[in-house]
Amino acid sequence: MRDAGVLPNGRVRSVTVRPLSGGGTGFTGDTVRVLLEYEDAPDAPSSVIAKFPTTDRPTRGMLEAFDAYAREIRFYQRYAHRLPCPTPAYLGADYDTKGAKHTGPRMSRLIDALPDRVQLKVTADVAKFMRASKRRYALLIEDLGGDTTVYDLTSPPDNAQLAAALEELAALHAAFWHVGGLHGDDVFRAVLTTTPGLYQTVGRKRCLALAQELWADWLTVADVAALREALDRFPEDVARVNQKITMIHGDPRSDNILYGADGKVVLLDWSLAGHAHPGYDVAYLLSSCLGTDRIGARHELLERYEGALARNGVEIDGADLRATVAAAYRGLAVQQLMSIVVLNNESYGDDSMYDLWMPRILVGIAAEW
Repeated sequence: MRDAGVLPNGRVRSVTVRPLSGGGTGFTGDTVRVLLEYEDAPDAPSSVIAKFPTTDRPTRGMLEAFDAYAREIRFYQRYAHRLPCPTPAYLGADYDTKGAKHTGPRMSRLIDALPDRVQLKVTADVAKFMRASKRRYALLIEDLGGDTTVYDLTSPPDNAQLAAALEELAALHAAFWHVGGLHGDDVFRAVLTTTPGLYQTVGRKRCLALAQELWADWLTVADVAALREALDRFPEDVARVNQKITMIHGDPRSDNILYGADGKVVLLDWSLAGHAHPGYDVAYLLSSCLGTDRIGARHELLERYEGALARNGVEIDGADLRATVAAAYRGLAVQQLMSIVVLNNESYGDDSMYDLWMPRILVGIAAEW
């Protein structure tokens, strides 16, 4: 905090850790509020937010294989102060470098080239191949206070709030449009996956049948056909989304967005930031919120996004944007199929994340963009 300039004098006298009002336990990690008392530091913040890795060992192992926790810290160190959109200020961080393996990219290339039967065997127990380490990570960021709201998948933001979030994403995208310095920076990850062949194999030969069992009460014949098409088109959709155009948030679900009482929108959780086509962020946010009753708002919301880009000095080809949004919807469907067998999904009461998200994705796939 002293290095960040928020504790120029005095010292911390006591530390009290409290859970956040929303729980603070997410897919990638755990977040807490830290209450601070000082000696001789009257202007220092009374509280900060601390982020730590998830306690779910298989999920942590998968994220560590791609160095996700350290990459988010590097994001805050290198980019948080350059963002045109509101995000919590970086106050400090540390992590163990010893024991870092970063096996994900190398393992991805190897696994994607394996025969189908071997790919199916490997994904039968992902935790066996991606074990969590004993490395420690801690990230301190600004506490934006309690007078804010986060909407999860059970009660997503309304259309006006979605439009406001899209405008902030547009400001982010415009600020880093074709900025060469992003290319090759180890902060950014590949969007969707680096193993499209693996996803196709496991999706077709295992996940699709599991999905039909899991969602037998609502999954239609047309939905199954849409999932098959998404699997067939997955490599080309990954290539389209992965075009290195700008910085993307990478995970702008509604529960990674904070709404202030004054209407201000704050983007949270940069652990999956990427260098890709902005249509991915747009599709990600819309697909997490727009179900059958709201998908009709998509055209107006896209126009709001395009208008915000234009106000920030960037003109985008509307047809290309819509084609990429449609590709991202299909890609997200494949991703959610894989999550049935690969991840321990975030729970929302009696539902898992994919139970709530997949129906909205399928509604978007069926829509005309």
